[in-house]
This record gives sequence, C-alpha cells and structure tokens, in this order.
Amino acid sequence: MNRPLSQLPTQQQLDVLGSKNYFTFAQLVEAALRTMTRLFIGMLWSLAFSLVFGVMAARYKTARYFILPLVNLLESVPLRGFLTFTTAWFMGWFPNNVLGVEAVAIFGVFTAQAWNIMLVLYQSLRVTPKELLTVADPFGCNSWQRFWRLEFIYAVPGILWNMVISQSAAWFALVACEQATVAFPRTETLILPGIGSYIQIALDRSKFGAVAAALGALLVCVLFTNVCLFQPLIKGTVHYKYSTGTDNQLPPQSRVYDLVSHAKLPKWLHQWGTSGVYVVVA
Repeated sequence: MNRPLSQLPTQQQLDVLGSKNYFTFAQLVEAALRTMTRLFIGMLWSLAFSLVFGVMAARYKTARYFILPLVNLLESVPLRGFLTFTTAWFMGWFPNNVLGVEAVAIFGVFTAQAWNIMLVLYQSLRVTPKELLTVADPFGCNSWQRFWRLEFIYAVPGILWNMVISQSAAWFALVACEQATVAFPRTETLILPGIGSYIQIALDRSKFGAVAAALGALLVCVLFTNVCLFQPLIKGTVHYKYSTGTDNQLPPQSRVYDLVSHAKLPKWLHQWGTSGVYVVVA
C-alpha cells in the first residue's frame, strides 16, 4: 500500500492495455484480496473507535453529552457527504502516496459500522446487570480488569451481531469508494484496484460477463467472511450471552469452529504457550 501514487493504474493505461488483458482471473483474484483487506482494516478501526469513545460515553457524563449527539449526527450523514471532504483530507495527509486513496476506501467501511458498534458497546456498558458487578467485587478487580473480564465480555455478543448486520452497509460503502476515481494529476484519472473499480471498468466497456464474474467474486468474499470469521466467533462467544431464563433457541452452528476446536494444532499451540509462560515465570 505504501507506494507512490503514480503506480496506480490509469484510464489511459487501461485503454492501451486492452480489455482482454485486464479482465483476467488473476486480476479478479487480486481485486478481491485487496477489497477484503480493506474491509478487515476498516473493521479493526471501527472496533478501536468503539472501544475508546463507547467507554468514554459510558463512564463520563460530560463526555456523553458531546459524544452521543455527535455520533447520532454522523450516523445520519450519507457516504457521499463524507467523501466530499475526507478525500482531499486523506490525500493531503498522505501526499503523492497510495495510502491516501486506500485510507478513503477504508474510511468508507469505518463510516458504515463504527457508529452502530459504538452505540451497542455504550448500551451494553450502561445496562450491565448489577448482580454481575456484585459478584466481581469480591475478586478485587480494578476498573481496567473489570472492564476486560466482565463488561466487555458481556458486550461481545451484541457487538458481533451488530457487526454482522452492518456488513451489508460496509460492503456497499467499500465497493462505492473503490468505484470512485481520482483525477490526480488533472491530465490522468487514477483507479484504485478492487472489486468496485473492476465492476465499474467492466460496465464502462459493456463487459457484462466480467461484471457477473466480479459479482460472483464479491459473493464469495461475503460468504467467506461470514463462514470463516463471524460464524466461528458467534459460536465461540455463545457462552458469554447473559440470560436469566430458559433459552429454547438452538445454539449457533459453525463447521469451521468445530474443525478448529478438534484440530491438534491449536491445542499444541496452547500447551506450548502455557509451558513457555511457565518457564519464564519459573
């Protein structure tokens, strides 16, 4: 990602290269990998933002009066409203560097889910059952330990489900940001490689077969993220869900989680890490 801006492909280069040389399977795989990388980075930034400002809003009354109205306002701003001023800001922050354009696409993912995740974390911290806090008091946990060992664990199921629901908006924002071109310098139109730009270039050249292939690749990316990331996390954290009554719902299923839990490599790594810690302590 950290490359000069001039290394990005341009519309002029694509016209010279030709459609047959661009719409290849290797180019589509590269575009899909780039798009998924931006999605995961945007998710991490959204979670980090939520941890900082969600905790501040839940802990400090003064900060709450500023953070909650601001988040509610930003949540109502459409994606195009953010791009009108953030594009120039990120391009100025990383002058003549690909990181500026990458940051714009990642910021699109951030705006699609950061506000929702922060509000869910804030609500979970505010409604943590008092009986759980009472049980934690005899252990002598400080505020930092109580947050990570109790309050954050209590909020994890809600955060995960909110991230799953926000994925539709995140994918839409990411593809839309990748479809946007950058006129820099003015004589050239730069293209950010990704599924969004792949679809836009195919539409401009009426390559409907390439559009269908790109949509299929996008569907594979969505299924891969759901099956290999969210389903195992949801099943692994099902025991963190707090319930005072009888829950008749079936537990979530994940074949990936079952394969990993029965594999020998994770158990070996856990034993190796435990023995390593024991040796260091001894």
